[in-house]
Amino acid sequence: MNSIKRHKAIMIIKRSLQVLVTAIIIILAFPNKSGFKYEFTQGTQWKHETLFSPIDFPILKTEKELSQDKKQIEKNRILYYKKDNKLEDSLYLAISNTKNISKYEKEQLKKQAEKIYSIGVVQKHELSQNEAQIIVIENNTAKEYEQEELLDVEQAKQQLSKITKNKDILNSLQANIIYDWQTTNEILQTKINEITHNKGLISQGEQIISKGELITAEKNQILLSLKQAYEGNNIGKTNELTIFLGRFILVCITLLAMMLFINHNRPDIFPNDRKVLLILFVVLFICCVMAFIININPKYIYAVPVCIVPIVIKTFFDTKTSLYVFLVSIIIIGFAVPNSFEYIFYQLIAGIMTIVTAESSSKRSNFLLTSLILFLTYALIYIANNLMQNISFTSIETDVILMFALNSILLLFSIPFISILEKLFGMISDYSIIEYTNTNSKILRELSMKAPGTFQHSIQVANIAEDLILEIGGNAMLVRAGALHHDIGKLVYPMFFIENQNTGFNPHSELTYPESAQAIISHVKSGIKFAYKHKLPEPIIDFIRTHHGTSKTKYFYNRYVAENPGKPIDQSIFTYNGPRPFSRETAVVMMVDAVEAASRSLKNHSESEISKLVDNIINSQMEDEQFSNSDLTFTDVDKIKELLKKKLQSIYHVRIEYEITKK
Repeated sequence: MNSIKRHKAIMIIKRSLQVLVTAIIIILAFPNKSGFKYEFTQGTQWKHETLFSPIDFPILKTEKELSQDKKQIEKNRILYYKKDNKLEDSLYLAISNTKNISKYEKEQLKKQAEKIYSIGVVQKHELSQNEAQIIVIENNTAKEYEQEELLDVEQAKQQLSKITKNKDILNSLQANIIYDWQTTNEILQTKINEITHNKGLISQGEQIISKGELITAEKNQILLSLKQAYEGNNIGKTNELTIFLGRFILVCITLLAMMLFINHNRPDIFPNDRKVLLILFVVLFICCVMAFIININPKYIYAVPVCIVPIVIKTFFDTKTSLYVFLVSIIIIGFAVPNSFEYIFYQLIAGIMTIVTAESSSKRSNFLLTSLILFLTYALIYIANNLMQNISFTSIETDVILMFALNSILLLFSIPFISILEKLFGMISDYSIIEYTNTNSKILRELSMKAPGTFQHSIQVANIAEDLILEIGGNAMLVRAGALHHDIGKLVYPMFFIENQNTGFNPHSELTYPESAQAIISHVKSGIKFAYKHKLPEPIIDFIRTHHGTSKTKYFYNRYVAENPGKPIDQSIFTYNGPRPFSRETAVVMMVDAVEAASRSLKNHSESEISKLVDNIINSQMEDEQFSNSDLTFTDVDKIKELLKKKLQSIYHVRIEYEITKK
């Protein structure tokens, strides 16, 4: 008793430490800042008490207002040019080198050129068409011009053409005032950066909104400004530690509640280190991914496929566990995301739809349908929410819809993610189990050739056990795979087992009872070796380990006792090494294995004989406490008995006798 209590205490301490470590990593991943405790949505009523400003804060402009300010600056910008006198030389050189004009004419051309360049020949720019003024920089001195004061190249050529029609001279005329795009852009960017993000100020103690008041667009912007100011405040080391501690406690409580739920509803998971670590890892993984996105840009949070969590957990466990683990995950994430109530609502509905639509995780094609339904769910909730707040379809943003689409596409990565988890934690999913239910696998083909009787027995056990587990609840596919492989150890000495003895020779006739018992018992150890050799997963090997539990080879034990009355007996020689079944799946296979094998030796397969056989074997196993480590209830056992009787009656074609009364 003390050892049991000590074991439970150690397990509780271990789980608590795992929760603490997980909570610390999650808290460190998320940004540590004070949270705004009020939830609000434009177009709805303020549900909290009348709010007075706790601090002085500026009212921020909306994105639309900032965009308008930017457009106004761009519209009223001034173009900058620089004067380059060196460009005039090409015209003077062309005039001097022209031979077919007189010296006097050259002088006149040079004077005209000087006059033109003194006015200024500007390089026309496409942006200057709507600009009234430009600024010309010459020798680091800026001078403002009206565009009409300057000449463009065509105007300058027209003036020069009054003196000469020489094309070489006219084509040599270039603008000496060149557009300076670098200076223009630098000054424009400086002005854009100087745009004030504020449009007012709220003083500490000033009433912001009263209880029940409608949250208009103006009020919503003030509340958003307060939220940003409150969350963006620089916090000291003391406050930082306080916030960390508060979040740490909340996350710990949430994870501990999940552990209590698992311990209460799935006692087979709680003591299993691999299963618990898998659940904590999935929660930690999705929280860290979300923390990474929040640190980049919180507006992308809906692109993260949080619904991977229920799919993964449901694949390895069950629907109830997947829903609870998913709830815990979105609650923890809700502590850090903006508009946490809205976020949790989105994810909760999407998660339920994911769990419902992904009913058959063995069919990978179902993920396409699940992904599509998830996208439609997100989109419909978003559209409905927008209509409720803005009463218009025009407020719907395509970027948000695209994020939902990306979320749905990323959900398809559940399949490779599940494969990775299988390897990391030594677990097995329905996708992998399918491969081990194929009777054409190498090891099962070998069993069918070397031990055909055992092979037929295994198929019969698999068929019956699968039907039973479907009735009482459990992983039917795992049961089938485990039942097909539970007796592979008989490949070593197949003739030691009666179902394979078809020559009339029984090798046990040459052995003592202890030797025969050890030969029979050895098939469990041999089966485990075969399983590892063929790289069978641990959950299937568990069926090999447990299908006899710690029971005895009763035939040889009873014969030995009968022939050696009063002699001390080493019972371990006749006892399987165990362990006992620790899940309903392994327990069911143990029952069916014993009953099916025994039913073959019945000479009379009447309803009463089958009923008696089933009751005797299963009652004996219960008295021997073979199911004490599994989560089977007495109701489950009674149901299994009744179903087993019906199955065996069907297999052996037991007919019900009808009494006919003649009139």
